[in-house]
Amino acid sequence: MSPNKIMRMDLNSGDAIKTWRYGNLKSWHVNWEVRHVILEFETETLTFACLSADCKVVHEYIGGYIFLSMRSSDKNQNLDEELFHKLTGGWH
Repeated sequence: MSPNKIMRMDLNSGDAIKTWRYGNLKSWHVNWEVRHVILEFETETLTFACLSADCKVVHEYIGGYIFLSMRSSDKNQNLDEELFHKLTGGWH
């Protein structure tokens, strides 16, 4: 993952095989029973299992990124804690 996109990488070479931008992300959720993350983009759906971290970390990261991208550059803007918890929470 990177700050603005998710990348599928070749495990042997480290080369990026495909990238998906968060700006094209329509929705995401986690199937907690089988521990899969499902990302729905404008043109396709990506489903994967997390191998080196708990899937809740990926869920929190995506929610946090979306929360930050929704904030304005106004330094006096109040933090919407309810929205933050809604976007980053939701796991069991």
